[in-house]
Amino acid sequence: MRRPSAGAGDDVSDDEACDRYPEVTHVAALDTTRRADLKQWYRRSLMSRLALLSVVLSSAVAACGGGGAGDMVDARVFGEQCRPGGTFDINGRAAVLGTLNVHVNASGLVEVDTTAELLLVIDIVQSGTAVEVIAGGCGIDIPDVPIAGQDQPIRFVVPQSTIESVAGVTGDGALSSPDQVCATLDTERFTLVLGAVLDPSTIGTAPLPEADANGNFRSCPPSADTTCDLAIGSNCACDQEGDGKPGTTLLAYNVPAVNLDEVYVALRTQFALSGEVFSSDLVNGEIDATIELGILGCNIAGGGACSAGQIGAVKNLNPVITQQPGNPSLFRAVRVPPGTTCTQIIEMRSELFPR
Repeated sequence: MRRPSAGAGDDVSDDEACDRYPEVTHVAALDTTRRADLKQWYRRSLMSRLALLSVVLSSAVAACGGGGAGDMVDARVFGEQCRPGGTFDINGRAAVLGTLNVHVNASGLVEVDTTAELLLVIDIVQSGTAVEVIAGGCGIDIPDVPIAGQDQPIRFVVPQSTIESVAGVTGDGALSSPDQVCATLDTERFTLVLGAVLDPSTIGTAPLPEADANGNFRSCPPSADTTCDLAIGSNCACDQEGDGKPGTTLLAYNVPAVNLDEVYVALRTQFALSGEVFSSDLVNGEIDATIELGILGCNIAGGGACSAGQIGAVKNLNPVITQQPGNPSLFRAVRVPPGTTCTQIIEMRSELFPR
């Protein structure tokens, strides 16, 4: 602790006098000229210290989020915060889990907020800030539809083998920096269609094929059981799995009044990613996703194909799935080795996406 001065003024201490004039031991030993010089030196030193303190405080405020928009770090995603300072290279394959916060409306009979999941595998080719993404589906979780007076909700399940039968789709993305951690990554909207062929120019907006009041729908030539890879035409239903049944075959559970085991649909899911690059192995952010179904037909367990009336009843339970306002859906993309399959991603799910 510095000793106070003996009358030099401006709080100059004896130690500071010794710093300035090593040959003296205290302020009182200085003559008038040296005392005046000491005061000027002290004032300049004090101003320099204050200026340095101001810079330090300003830097601290900016680091805590008081700077411009470019300094802000998004802490919403998965409870994690991106910390700038490193570099990345996101070329390669990643598993992506989208947790969708959705609103379900089944013809006004049921309305509920719930969650769904979208499991994807993507291959990324990065060139500077430009990104090419090839995306394929590994799992589509259609939200359950709760029914008043029924213990178990209606469930429609998309078999994994069905999802994997769909070819990947290619799209573009952009990074805000080619290599700096916490760069933003934004992709265009991707569309996966199962059980139908849609016109590429309107693939995201064209109505899905569905059965009319008589149970009829437009099927792709040359015949109703044509597999999708051989189908001719557009905006028509085709056999996704090659099982001789129209569209995509979903497993059905707990459908009231009708004991169904299968429902045949045209299915479309769309998604776009907007996040931050936490490292070469991790991207977190928001996913804008939708899931739509067009009901084509159904099958009664042990009893054959549904009648037109029964198909109409299933159409009334077809959930319209939309994003919950003000509650964004999130995604987590984790690097996996090249060639990792959907089956392997599902097996590693708890490791890749711990709860």
